[in-house]
Amino acid sequence: MSAVVGALATASPASASISTGSYGVEDCDAQCVVLYFNTGYGGSHTVIHSDTPTGGEGIRDLAGYTFQSGGAGQGQSLKNNAASAKARVWGIDASVTVYFNSGYAGPCDKFHHTEYPSAWQLSNTYNENASVYFRNVPINQGCVNFG
Repeated sequence: MSAVVGALATASPASASISTGSYGVEDCDAQCVVLYFNTGYGGSHTVIHSDTPTGGEGIRDLAGYTFQSGGAGQGQSLKNNAASAKARVWGIDASVTVYFNSGYAGPCDKFHHTEYPSAWQLSNTYNENASVYFRNVPINQGCVNFG
């Protein structure tokens, strides 16, 4: 536990209502994305959870955040190590986007349109994921869409 707390304490600031954990997408009570170390939802994972129903928040830089659950990759950095993902989004315009670059920039993979969109293997951000952003307004970003 102290290793996780230490890793989170050194991470770039996330929005106030963003949290992380080791539970699965089925246990999210609001919008979330679960990043997995291996393709096909395998290995260690970490959930990034947003409590804000209006979106507009995220983690600018995943450096300092680690894979938390047991399995291959546990303790490794989330940044540039995720191979697959599952999400839970609420509302017709809600989405969560994983970006190639820090600061919500560059190529992206977007999860939306269904309550539980997923990517067996990330496309634009496969092992090159640096930031995550939740939003509740439609926006065309040129991402690969999952959902």
